[in-house]
Amino acid sequence: VRRAKHEIASADRILWVVDDSSDGQAHSSSAVLKQDYALPDSIPVTIVRNKCDLSGNRPALEESSSKVSVVLSAKTGAGLDLLRTHLKDSAGLNQAGEGAFSARRRHLLALAAAADFLEQGQRQLHLGGSGELLAEDLREAQKQLGEITGEVSSDQLLGKIFSSFCIGK
Repeated sequence: VRRAKHEIASADRILWVVDDSSDGQAHSSSAVLKQDYALPDSIPVTIVRNKCDLSGNRPALEESSSKVSVVLSAKTGAGLDLLRTHLKDSAGLNQAGEGAFSARRRHLLALAAAADFLEQGQRQLHLGGSGELLAEDLREAQKQLGEITGEVSSDQLLGKIFSSFCIGK
């Protein structure tokens, strides 16, 4: 349970699977689930109503202001395409237009941390003229960006920077 709560806290979306063939929780709203199970308010919930083959309900995607639910049957596969489409839309994969992208929560946190290190380094340089502290802040910002793009060593970064300089004798 502890591990599940930890994973839920770092999730981009919660899929709450309920038995559509039974009454009760199948029609709960996201707000009720969040309150009853102490789910984070910042993470959207999709209620997956499984076993529509037993309940007699047709596969459907139901969206309202208080909930999003997908009626499906994992056994027969009916409605799985609706769930896939919903998840792609939620992640921004079906958005048209130039510049549209989806950022995972950890990417946004890493970008914010990198920006903080860059601002701190700029302050260090302008207020104290301290290049050594700026270098450390730049290294920390690089480390945060590496969380998104993959690790890049300081030597690789310096090599790339200095490869564009023309150094004469």
